[in-house]
Amino acid sequence: MSNYIKIGGSLNLSDNFYSSSGIDRRQPANVARGILRTTITIYDQIQLPFEFYISTQERKFQQPFNQFGVSPCISDWLTLHAGYYSTRISDFSFGDLRLLGGGIELTPGNFKLKVLYGKSRTATEADPQQFFPGMYKQNVYAASIGYGNESVAFFTLNLFHAKDDSNSIKRDSLTINPAENLVGSLRFGFQIIEELNIQSEVAVSAYSSNLSAEKLTDLSFPEFFFTPNTSSRVDGAVRLQMNFKPSNYWSLRFNGQWIGPGFTSLGYSLMPNDLMEFSVSPAVKLLNNKLNLRAQVGIRYNNLRDNRLATTSRFTGSFNVNWQVSQLFGFDFNYNNNQIKSSHTNDTLKLSNVFNSVMISPRFTFEAIGGVNSLNFNYSYQNSLDKNIITSQSSNNKTHTVGVIHSLSLPSTWSFTTSVLFNNSKTSYASTQVVNISENVGRRFLDNKLSVSVGTGINFIKTTVNDSQLFFTMNSNYSLDKYGSIGFTLSNNNYRADSQLTKTYNELYGSLQYNISF
Repeated sequence: MSNYIKIGGSLNLSDNFYSSSGIDRRQPANVARGILRTTITIYDQIQLPFEFYISTQERKFQQPFNQFGVSPCISDWLTLHAGYYSTRISDFSFGDLRLLGGGIELTPGNFKLKVLYGKSRTATEADPQQFFPGMYKQNVYAASIGYGNESVAFFTLNLFHAKDDSNSIKRDSLTINPAENLVGSLRFGFQIIEELNIQSEVAVSAYSSNLSAEKLTDLSFPEFFFTPNTSSRVDGAVRLQMNFKPSNYWSLRFNGQWIGPGFTSLGYSLMPNDLMEFSVSPAVKLLNNKLNLRAQVGIRYNNLRDNRLATTSRFTGSFNVNWQVSQLFGFDFNYNNNQIKSSHTNDTLKLSNVFNSVMISPRFTFEAIGGVNSLNFNYSYQNSLDKNIITSQSSNNKTHTVGVIHSLSLPSTWSFTTSVLFNNSKTSYASTQVVNISENVGRRFLDNKLSVSVGTGINFIKTTVNDSQLFFTMNSNYSLDKYGSIGFTLSNNNYRADSQLTKTYNELYGSLQYNISF
């Protein structure tokens, strides 16, 4: 029977504990978790993956922590879904939700078909004490059909529908309204020439923000698809991506998207709308690939239909250099610039912020002291500049960080890592300096079955007073060969305050874990 049925997967069991003195607990005192992932393979053709999660920690307003799902893969072109499962249709229709239901995916050759049905949200009653407005049960179905090879030419037609069950929770004047959403899209791509390919998606959405609103009698749709009413709106979205790679030494990518202010897809937990966005990303390789240069420039703005009081625009730019000069010496450089502006006529609401960051990191690798050494120097600078004439006096800040990290690895499996970091942050109201000194020592024992590392360090924190923070960590892991491994982690955080403005406290955290793959 073992020749026809094979079972594989992994099991993770953990028990975490936490205690504190001097402050309120920042996490539960004890949490135990278990995660089982297993796949049953039948005749090397049918794969039945199972997932099971269990925890002693209760989580309010979320889906149950016990989730079971199976997604068998029958040959390499048929996948079935049952229970809890995740999959993806397209960028504008359905993507990051976990469903409870069933589905089928067919990919024979260049033909592609997906049909999904399930529940994307569990009904949860409102809780005024927690300012939680309640959540309706939401039923979802989606379908996608297409043909082609994505590296040459392809197209897919996609459909997504979500509808709240208005009777799934108690309703009153403060309860949010139940909603309905229908999205249809066409996703396609093709290769113009060998060096240039294009991919795009065009989508239209219909969204009703209140299923109880008066129905529109002059528009008629099957209720299975959509029921227009006075709260309904229709809008569109377009996304375009072009990749140009004429050689192995340089390439250019262009991305653009337009999402109308009324476009809504409940197939994603969060999808922004009312935006126009463009970005260009060139990349160059020089000196036999030892020198890599990458850049990106992008702009985004909203208020596409002039229905806002102001237009907000954003600019993003980055430039990265990675240069491996020799086996001994390498160099990294990163620069980022982000700007956000609004054209609001009210000076108190007008935005004009600039965020800059620069990082320089020379690195050395060499042999000395009987082992391999790695020496890294890091310097970074960040600033936030507020150009608003009202708020600029209190919003600007600058941060400088300097660090040195040295690592030594010996043939005896001993390893040592020493680091010294200095951080200086200035705002309009305060200046904070932090000096960190730490050391980490590790070694492997018992024919490398047991690995142990111990780290300790101290932070000297200077504001208006001088505080300190002493920390300790220990990590160990023992391999049981085919029976898995056992790990233990312990950490302690001891904060010493110099005045009554801050608290002196101590925290202890530990975790015992067992992992096995089979």
